[in-house]
Amino acid sequence: MMESSATIKLTKSEIDWVVISLVHAKKSCEHFSNFDNSNMFHKIITDFTKIKEDIIQGEKELEENQYSKKENQSG
Repeated sequence: MMESSATIKLTKSEIDWVVISLVHAKKSCEHFSNFDNSNMFHKIITDFTKIKEDIIQGEKELEENQYSKKENQSG
């Protein structure tokens, strides 16, 4: 059976807060020697970090495209 999924919208700062919370949860798991959950939190942290990096890269590309269009219009 396929696991259900959902689409959510978060800002970059909300992603930062989620990652911070996940890091605290991961450290708590490690403190209590619950390494299975710690590994799960590590994967989720990695996923959220990648999502944030993708957002930043997309913003940079958008800015570069807009700058190029302005240059072409004025040139």
